[in-house]
Amino acid sequence: MANVEYVTHNKLTEEADNQKRSSQKLIGILGVSLAVVALFFHYYISIFILVGTLFVWASQNGSETLRAGAVGEDIALDVLKKLPDSFTIYNQVDIPNEKSRTGFNEADLIVVGPSAIFVVEVKHNNGHITGSDSDKEWGVRKVGRGGTAYSKTMRSPVSQVKKLVWLLSEDLKKNHSRAWVQGVVLFSNRDAEVSVTNSSNVPVLRNQDIVDYIQSYKAKSTISNIGKVTNNIAKLKAA
Repeated sequence: MANVEYVTHNKLTEEADNQKRSSQKLIGILGVSLAVVALFFHYYISIFILVGTLFVWASQNGSETLRAGAVGEDIALDVLKKLPDSFTIYNQVDIPNEKSRTGFNEADLIVVGPSAIFVVEVKHNNGHITGSDSDKEWGVRKVGRGGTAYSKTMRSPVSQVKKLVWLLSEDLKKNHSRAWVQGVVLFSNRDAEVSVTNSSNVPVLRNQDIVDYIQSYKAKSTISNIGKVTNNIAKLKAA
């Protein structure tokens, strides 16, 4: 199994949980306050408000987008754990970017192997996804609960991961590390139908393909000091 000592609890799950707790706290305060006021009018109205408050309180779950992102990353992580112990996995790594509003761009997963580093951009979208490596946005066609088809767009994950590859390469250079960095797009949702025209060097893969791809990858250069590289990326996790 791959080395997962640098894998930490999913931040998307934590953020969604925080949203859930905040919503429940607000709903609880408002509901109880209204129930107390209702006592001055009728006992049954107060009970009705409390029951409704409890129902709404229990239905809170935080952002569904965050939940879906966390599920996708966790699925991808479970798949990548099947790599041999010569590979080290990092999740949710903040790579410095001076031009970013936050000062960094987050890589979903980074895998350091004997001869290359892989930056994995995970997408858990479902539906029919279309586009090309040169498009800034890809189309996503879905069918709603009522059976009605609708369309939306998503940012091109190929463009996203190319940016991350460049940022990580630059950061490694600043720390005097040399390694070939390869980007990968992974669609983790089994209900996704991906029809993408891709002539770039960034593959668009499914869960069943990524382990073989990484293990059989032939890098254009070697990692000069793998211990130093793994430590440099670990520092980004700790920053």
